[in-house]
Amino acid sequence: MNIKKRDLLKLHNAITLLENKQYSVKFSYFIAKNKVTMRNEITALEQTNKADEEFQEYENKRIRLARQHADKDDDGSPKVQDSNFVLTTNMELFQKEFGELKEKYKDVIIKREKQLTEFEQFLEGDVEFEGMKINFKDIPQQNIEPVMMECLILADLIIEEK
Repeated sequence: MNIKKRDLLKLHNAITLLENKQYSVKFSYFIAKNKVTMRNEITALEQTNKADEEFQEYENKRIRLARQHADKDDDGSPKVQDSNFVLTTNMELFQKEFGELKEKYKDVIIKREKQLTEFEQFLEGDVEFEGMKINFKDIPQQNIEPVMMECLILADLIIEEK
């Protein structure tokens, strides 16, 4: 069956969220088998989207700069809120140095933005995926969120009994 690369990636992410929970042998096998079946395609997708070394260097410097100028807590550690450094007291200096960093890496940033745009378009393409199917009755009734069910439906992995 053909499936959008974007949907295969969603399915992989959903299955990854399920893999560390206790299920029946049948459902556990279903999860493992499908993860193994999609492994090569997922690896290829991840490699296609991977940032090059220059962009990774820029990202490391950007994070280091944010950490350096972040507000500090009582222990002297940078304050973090919602996975972001809190920047209030040194904001002007940070913005100045960050602007200089962005200018220095301007071509690298543009190249990465182009790569991300192309990757988004690439995800709209189809891929052949013949995953293992499972009967609806064998899907656990707890711990399965609607997004997971949607992924299973899009990949045509559920056998519905009439």
